[in-house]
Amino acid sequence: MIILRRLTKYRILPADVAVIFYLTVTAVLLLFLPEPLSGYAGHFYFRLMVMAGIAVIIVAESKFNSNFTRFLHLFYPLTLLGYVYGETALLNHIFFTEDLDPIFINLDEAVFGFQPAIEFSKTFPQVWFSELMNLGYFSYYFMPAVVIVVYFIKRDFAEKVVFLIISSFLIYYLIFIVFPVTGPQFYFKPTLSGVPVTGIFSRAVKAVQEIGEHPTGAFPSSHVGMALIFLWISRKSSGILFWILIPFVFLILFATVYIKAHYAVDVIGGILSAPLVLFAGMKLWQIISI
Repeated sequence: MIILRRLTKYRILPADVAVIFYLTVTAVLLLFLPEPLSGYAGHFYFRLMVMAGIAVIIVAESKFNSNFTRFLHLFYPLTLLGYVYGETALLNHIFFTEDLDPIFINLDEAVFGFQPAIEFSKTFPQVWFSELMNLGYFSYYFMPAVVIVVYFIKRDFAEKVVFLIISSFLIYYLIFIVFPVTGPQFYFKPTLSGVPVTGIFSRAVKAVQEIGEHPTGAFPSSHVGMALIFLWISRKSSGILFWILIPFVFLILFATVYIKAHYAVDVIGGILSAPLVLFAGMKLWQIISI
């Protein structure tokens, strides 16, 4: 980063570097797909447009130097996560040609003696319980934006927080590319993969899943891992936000299995991976932000 700052008068954030690096690495991986995708060129056009957009945002912030341009510079990486997450479903059979779900199904059976992703919702079918689980799961979609906004308002380590959040997401996405695990909602047969839609939050989760979920990213559970990372980040600057997040993070630990997004061992993987991913992000911050 110090070299970049010497070469240009513009403010390039570590998160910019992380996004560009990830898009470059995955562009190379696209070249190794066994069979070229339909709309293959579109994935490369997307990368060119994103990089051009980053350049425009950087220049705009330098020229106008307003709260809006600073916020836009911090916030834009979040708008890319849905697309790059979906891409992992296209890239996740480069290293393993078959989904690894049978391994995790067997692990659940070995650890618990049954399939938690199947039995949990059957054991607790009550509408109020289903809505509670779906509320917890749905809250996850707002957590990254809320944490970033809080830090932006407090003007306290906002750049570092954005980098840690974005780099953690991207590390998980790289793991998903290497290990293709689709999760119960995609791998189990239809009679076992669904949960009844019972109320407002279950409908909201279902709508989001239909738009943004893909057969990828089950292990480790990034919902659990990232929720714990949000919790850790929030405690550093906002005690109120930390205590608000705690019950929602607790619900997410169970909701991911209840709605069949993950196997139970995925949750364990998310818990164990969170400190490692966060540690990697902090080390990368030290390297890039010099």
